[in-house]
Amino acid sequence: MPKAQKDKPKADLNIFPGNWTIKNEMMFRAFDLSFAQNWNPSTLPWDELDGKNFDPKERIAQAYWMSKLALFEKSGIGAFGFGIVRAAELNLEDPTKKMLASITYDECRHDEVCRRACNKLCPNWPYGYKPQSDFEQKALRNIQTLYDEGRRYWKGFVGAWEYLSPELLFAGFFFAEIGAETIFNSMRQTSKLEVYRQSFQNITRDETRHLVATMALLRAMSQEFTEEQKLTVTRQMKQGFIFLSPLLYEHKSEFWRLPSDFDKVDHELEQIARDSGLGCLTMEEKVKYWRQAIEKKRGEIEEMGIKVPAIPEIEVEGVDVQIRKNEAIATSF
Repeated sequence: MPKAQKDKPKADLNIFPGNWTIKNEMMFRAFDLSFAQNWNPSTLPWDELDGKNFDPKERIAQAYWMSKLALFEKSGIGAFGFGIVRAAELNLEDPTKKMLASITYDECRHDEVCRRACNKLCPNWPYGYKPQSDFEQKALRNIQTLYDEGRRYWKGFVGAWEYLSPELLFAGFFFAEIGAETIFNSMRQTSKLEVYRQSFQNITRDETRHLVATMALLRAMSQEFTEEQKLTVTRQMKQGFIFLSPLLYEHKSEFWRLPSDFDKVDHELEQIARDSGLGCLTMEEKVKYWRQAIEKKRGEIEEMGIKVPAIPEIEVEGVDVQIRKNEAIATSF
C-alpha cells in the first residue's frame, strides 16, 4: 500500500465560503433530474411480501438476498456520504457536492427497500433473527460473515484517503454504478412480484442517473491525470469487480474471507428466491449482463485515456491487473 506523502502540504479543508459555480453541465443535469425522479418506498405494494404467501425457505431466501444487497447499499451510503464532506472541504463546484448528497440519499432509500422487504418476510432479519433450522443458520451465517468483512472494507476505504488523492477516489466511483444499473434493470425484468418490479424500476432509474454523474465526474477529473493516475483508475475498476463479486458473480478470495461453502449456500438461496418471485440472476445472466455493461462504456472510458482491466471471469478483455490478497478496496456501490 502506498504511504501518504508526509512532506506534502495539507490542504486547508473547510466547507466555507463555498460556491455556486456550475462548470460541469452534465453533472448539474444529473442532479437536477433527481428532483423529478423522486419516489417513496413506503408506497410500494409491501403486502405482497406477507409471510403467509411463502413457505419458510422462500421467506428466508428472499430476505437473504435483500440483506446481501443491503451490505453494498450501506457501502454507498458511507462512501458517497464521506465524499460529500470532502468535496465541500475541497470547494469542488456546487453540483458535484449536491450530486454526491443526492446519491447518498438514494442509497439510503435503496437500503430502506431492503429493510422493509426483510421486515415483512422475516421480522428481525438479519440483526436479531433466531434461526430455526440448519438451512436458516447457514443463510444467516453467510450474511453475518459478509457484514463482518464489510468492516474491513470500510477501514480500507477510509484509509485510502491518506494515500490516494481525492480526485482519484472520486474518479473511481463510476465502475460500481455500471454494475448497479445493470443488475437492477435485469432484475426488474425477471422478478415476478410487483413490489420487486416497482422497486427495481425505481432503483434502476436512480442508478442510471448515478452513472451519468459519476462518468461526468470521471471525465472532469481525468483531464488532469497523469498516466500513472489513469492506471490507478484501471486498478480501481478491477477492485470494484472483486468488491461486488458476492452480489454480481461469486465471491473473489483476493478480498473476501468467507466460509468454504459460502457460494454453495448462496447459489441455493438465490435459486429459491428466484423461483418465489425475486428475480435473482443466474450465473450465466450475471456474466452476460455485466460484460455487456462494461463493453457499452468501454469506448467512453478509453476515450479518456483510461484502460479497462482484464476480467476473465466475465469474459472482459483488457490490461492485466493483479490485486494482492487482502488489498484495501477504494470503491463503493
